[in-house]
Amino acid sequence: MDKNLIEPKPIVDEKELKQLSAMTRKYEKLIEPGLAAKITSNIGNALPEPIKQLGGALGRTITEQELYEQIMRAATQGFQELQMRAARLSISEEEILKRANQLIPLGMTDIKELCFARCYDLSKLVTAYKTRDIVTAFAEGGTTGAAGFWGLPFNIVLSTFLYFRAVQSIAMFYGYDVKNDEAELVIANEVFTNALNPVSDFEGGQATNIISKFMVMGQAAVIKQAAKKGWSSMISRGGIPLLLAQMRALAHKSAKKALEKAGQKGLENCLFRESLEQVGRKLTLKTIGKAVPVASALISATLDTAQMNQVLNYADTFYQKRFISEKEFRIKQILNGEPYVEGQLI
Repeated sequence: MDKNLIEPKPIVDEKELKQLSAMTRKYEKLIEPGLAAKITSNIGNALPEPIKQLGGALGRTITEQELYEQIMRAATQGFQELQMRAARLSISEEEILKRANQLIPLGMTDIKELCFARCYDLSKLVTAYKTRDIVTAFAEGGTTGAAGFWGLPFNIVLSTFLYFRAVQSIAMFYGYDVKNDEAELVIANEVFTNALNPVSDFEGGQATNIISKFMVMGQAAVIKQAAKKGWSSMISRGGIPLLLAQMRALAHKSAKKALEKAGQKGLENCLFRESLEQVGRKLTLKTIGKAVPVASALISATLDTAQMNQVLNYADTFYQKRFISEKEFRIKQILNGEPYVEGQLI
């Protein structure tokens, strides 16, 4: 890493502290009835009755359990295809650094050095990136949705995998290395799972529960006061810093267990399938309307776009809060050349 980077003064400025509280308010709006649900209802009301009846007849030819099983088979057997499709649409660390240095000329050479930037500057890059992912979701939904009923399982798996990768991309924009740090990949996966069910009405893991608690807490004043005394003081105060420390430690343990089970190459596959198992049954309920042949392409594209927008906003809210809360610790660690220690934050 470039040790010529200069510590920003102040490390967290007033605008960033205000953002921390704003992200808490934004989360409260995110857990209101989602746009995807509203669009589903509106589309259902707008469809002519004969088409509704045809869709209902198709839906009755397969049970939710059968559809769920087909989704899981598609995720297992078609994972390489998912990776290839997503790879064409994913953004690289190099591209993120290039964009960041164009907007914020700090000479950053490693993605972790993005913590030297201002959160509101990085959020501008994320906003521009979101547009690309939303367009992708609309195109993907229309293409795979055109197959109607028979394309439904792969459509659900592919769209969900694109959301999964989109969360990883947002993590990287805020300097979290999901490509080389298994614990960060686990955290991104937990954020993705929670983004699909922000009210946490399924049985999530400990890290997911911590993420939910973290999202509703706004402690700009506490962080500002404690930052002068160092991270150990912040942890001793509890609240957001303590939650982040716990989340990072849990993620490290989960990554270690997943690596033993799946190996380095299979880690992402393992995490994605576990998340899909948690949310898959809900996805079958939300998307059964896509089976209507005449309107399936439009319905699929519209629903996938709304869902992608929800996931992107959730991930952006989480990583902005996390970026500001951890900023001082991350900068000090880079400037002091401190190695990562299990259970610490990076």
